[in-house]
Amino acid sequence: MDPHKWLFAPFDCCALIYADPAKARKAHRQHGDYLEVFYDGIWNPSDYAHHLSRRARGLPFWFSLAVHGAKAYADAVETTLDCARAAAAMIEAHPNLEMVTEQRLSICVFRRIGWTPEQYKEWSDALLERGDGLVTPTKHEGETVLRFCIVNPRTNRDDIQLILDTL
Repeated sequence: MDPHKWLFAPFDCCALIYADPAKARKAHRQHGDYLEVFYDGIWNPSDYAHHLSRRARGLPFWFSLAVHGAKAYADAVETTLDCARAAAAMIEAHPNLEMVTEQRLSICVFRRIGWTPEQYKEWSDALLERGDGLVTPTKHEGETVLRFCIVNPRTNRDDIQLILDTL
């Protein structure tokens, strides 16, 4: 899994979750006396990943989860889901906008009716320049469109409305 967006972890953080840890151990097991210092008689973390000479990229995420708890993460995710649902409703009510796909998770893909790719870029650049938000053009089935990916629980309906009012 890649926890760097919704779970607020560093960009290069990763977490490996195995349905069958025994298969992972079989695939990654390496023997070296220097690795055995990690073995506690039950499991050795070096047996479950291939990146032994790299830093422990999942550790910042683990510390954050340990400090804040799973409920804080769940509440943050629910807040962003609520905001994304509200954003989709605001887009659907906007006279110049329409949803391109159904809103899923924290993603809203939408178009400004009649705009060219150049207009999307000009709008996005101006939005960022003013400091109002970062909404970059993307493509859906070859068409230039916009995409909200709401992962910050501090983003609220007023923020979304501020952005939509510029369209």
